[in-house]
Amino acid sequence: MVRWPASLLSGDQASLLASCEADACERFFLRTHARRQWCSTRCGDRVRAARAYSRKGAIHSA
Repeated sequence: MVRWPASLLSGDQASLLASCEADACERFFLRTHARRQWCSTRCGDRVRAARAYSRKGAIHSA
């Protein structure tokens, strides 16, 4: 169970709180940049690798 400080959920940074957009990840993070989508570079790398793998498979099956 994750315990969030009440100041994070109700303070000035509450609007920056976002969930990770990776399918298997359930983490939250503070969106410090508008284009940030993932909680870590590891999640981003997994999403990009899966996307590249699916494109590669589509090219070989065509």
